Amino acid sequence: MSTLSRYVLRAHIPPAAAGLAIFYFVLSMDFIVDYLNLFIVKGVPGLAVLEGFLLSLAWMTVMAVPMAVMVAVLTAFGRLSGDNEITAAKATGVNVFTLIAPVLAASVIVALGLFWFGNHLLPAANHRLKILLVDIHRIRPLATIEPGILTDLPGGYTILVDRLNPRTSEIFGVKIHRQEGGEPLQTIVAEQGHIGSELGDGFVRLELLEGEIHELDPNDATRFNRLLFERHVINIEQGPSELVRSEGTRRGDRELSLADLGSRIAERRADAAAASEKLTDGLESHLAGLLDLADGTSPPSQSAEVRASRGRMLRSAESDLRARASSLRQVRRLEVEYHKKLSIPFACVVFVLVGAPLGIRSRRGGIGIGAGTGILFFLIYYLFLVGGEQLGDRGFVTPFWAMWAPNVVFGGLGLFLTLSVSQEWTLAPVARTLDFLHRAPRRQRASVETT
Repeated sequence: MSTLSRYVLRAHIPPAAAGLAIFYFVLSMDFIVDYLNLFIVKGVPGLAVLEGFLLSLAWMTVMAVPMAVMVAVLTAFGRLSGDNEITAAKATGVNVFTLIAPVLAASVIVALGLFWFGNHLLPAANHRLKILLVDIHRIRPLATIEPGILTDLPGGYTILVDRLNPRTSEIFGVKIHRQEGGEPLQTIVAEQGHIGSELGDGFVRLELLEGEIHELDPNDATRFNRLLFERHVINIEQGPSELVRSEGTRRGDRELSLADLGSRIAERRADAAAASEKLTDGLESHLAGLLDLADGTSPPSQSAEVRASRGRMLRSAESDLRARASSLRQVRRLEVEYHKKLSIPFACVVFVLVGAPLGIRSRRGGIGIGAGTGILFFLIYYLFLVGGEQLGDRGFVTPFWAMWAPNVVFGGLGLFLTLSVSQEWTLAPVARTLDFLHRAPRRQRASVETT
């Protein structure tokens, strides 16, 4: 590696580290508040809270690294251009692409490392985090109640509250459903309530005020009983006082590696094929019975049976269609997750192609400018990614294009901008836009000083 290439790469290290720290801080702010709330207000053990936060850093890393690459490229090339080092290199016969090439190669290495991290470490971290939250919920079931979120409680209860006061433990707009052991569904609605203190024997009192209890009549499913109350108390089992580690559960989509996703996709495709085959066999059997009845080969005594089987066939066909549609929906969702694991790491390469020419044309290398522009571009990229994920899950676009469209769009733009800088094309609209964006903060400061 030439001295110039090493110099260019070293220029990217400080802004990359600063960008990574900035984005870790931004992404973790909301979670820090939640975890501190678990520890201080709700009494969850400190080591469990710290473990949960550290496990959350795994998915933050997948998001923060591409953003840090964008900030580093914008800042480093902006500084090199602003200090006329790019101009000096071109004066000695060095093409701009020669300066970008080592950074592009480094971004490929970063992308491969991020892919390895997202394929091996991230699924395990997500799985451990899910198990940890379940274990926390088990020792403090009422501590995990959040407004607007359904929360499962021991005893077959499911609670939903509109508002929660963490200081007084008061809850408002309470809706509780209970069904356990084959008993009729019971619904409890209350205007407000209070989460009391421990009663001993591992129970916590949940006191409800001004509400109703609705319960289906066990003797007549078309009727239900309605009971009004001014005060109703439910004793919720608290569970063990210490955190007890549980066994791993079935992994979700984001807790699987590429190999596991491929295996599960094959399973869901096999389920869809089996449902289609069952549907075809049922239709063929029913059609054969109708043809026999029509040509008179079937005895008249079987005509009633054929007609009766039509209703069973329709119900079976409807069930098979639902099973096939459900399997295909799962296939689409799994394939979207499969391509996402490949697409996000590749964004490191795409952001070099976009950021390097923009930094050279801007001729400004401040970390603030780099972070601001990087956040803007990544926000647009992330909106593309989230929108594509929704469209891919619903089947409006293929899973491949749902996840790779942002890379194709930004990559094409980056190639064009890189060629324009390398070949010294004149792009007046781009230059004027960048100049306007970078001069805006100065104009704002000047207007403030004048007033």
